Amino acid sequence: MRINHNISSMITQGSLRQVNREMNISLERLSTGLRINRASDDAAGLSVSEQMRTQVRGMHQAKSNAQDGIALLQIAEGAANEIESMLQRMRELAVQSTNDTLTTTERAYTNQEYTSLMSEIDRITNVTQYNTQTLLDGQIGSFGAAGSGSCILHIGPNSSSNDQFTVTINGTSIGAMGLTSSSITTQMRANSALTSIDVALGSINRLRSDLGAYVNRLEHAINNLDNQEHNTQAAESLIRDV
Repeated sequence: MRINHNISSMITQGSLRQVNREMNISLERLSTGLRINRASDDAAGLSVSEQMRTQVRGMHQAKSNAQDGIALLQIAEGAANEIESMLQRMRELAVQSTNDTLTTTERAYTNQEYTSLMSEIDRITNVTQYNTQTLLDGQIGSFGAAGSGSCILHIGPNSSSNDQFTVTINGTSIGAMGLTSSSITTQMRANSALTSIDVALGSINRLRSDLGAYVNRLEHAINNLDNQEHNTQAAESLIRDV
């Protein structure tokens, strides 16, 4: 017995299966809007696309980190501004107390306000926080030497040192600013206090300047991350989208 093969039918069925596969792929691409839906569509393209997506997600989180850093720095700067105002008032009181027109009793009253301001500076130093971290006690983040501490802000998508930004915030307590034994109960002490307060004002001004520079740098970092994120998304779209 001879078995005949219907070659034409087999070819037709094979062609139909191929057409169906191609049609299904086309429909899938139309429904998803993607040229690459699985590794078999384009293995190399998928790998590059996924790496770009990883970078985009990292950049998005890095922007959030930088924004959190700005919030932290603005809280610290606001408190430092208030401390500077109190130091200015302490200086006024010291200048007043150096004048011989004041009696011992009047200097004692003036010193009461002076010491009260010192206590408030220490209180503000101890209660100024971001996410339970005290910002102005000189021990923020990785706990550096006494009087100054550093924290690391991760503002990039990868683990490189270039993706990290170290912020140093010096302590603003009365002790850190060298005013622990300061008083204005006598003319001599008031003169000494003036010198110490001027040093403290220089310190707090430098701190505020540093904080402002940190904020500006972070804002530029956010702008750059925005540009990188958008451009990387556009490049990934060219690879993966229909």
